[in-house]
Amino acid sequence: MIITIIQLKNKNMKKIFQYLMMLTLGLMVTSCYYDEMPPVAITPIPDVVSYSKDIQPLWNQDCISCHKPSATAPDLTSANSYSALTLNNKYVVPGNAASSKMHKSLMGDGAAIMPTSGKWSDSKIALVDKWINDGALNN
Repeated sequence: MIITIIQLKNKNMKKIFQYLMMLTLGLMVTSCYYDEMPPVAITPIPDVVSYSKDIQPLWNQDCISCHKPSATAPDLTSANSYSALTLNNKYVVPGNAASSKMHKSLMGDGAAIMPTSGKWSDSKIALVDKWINDGALNN
């Protein structure tokens, strides 16, 4: 009689364990799915890039904490940024983004990547490149 009770308990325990395993497996299989990440919003580049409306806000957002007067050159504050970047083609070569030090810094191409917090999105870099390639106008 003791043996049959132990066997019965073992049979019941085995069945309970099997049911729990099936339930767990069923929950895992039906509740797991892959979330699809929404596509990265691509900001369209305007036909005419305005230095004051499109480019300077980028400097204000990510750059002037380091690039300010009497700090790291070039000074990218609103009053000084355009002349600091274009003077003697030191940082920007109008009409040629690829050879501009600004472009190389944004890309990390043979220069320290800027901003130091991490590489910008492709759309931000493309905006700066378009401004440079369009002649780096102070508009």
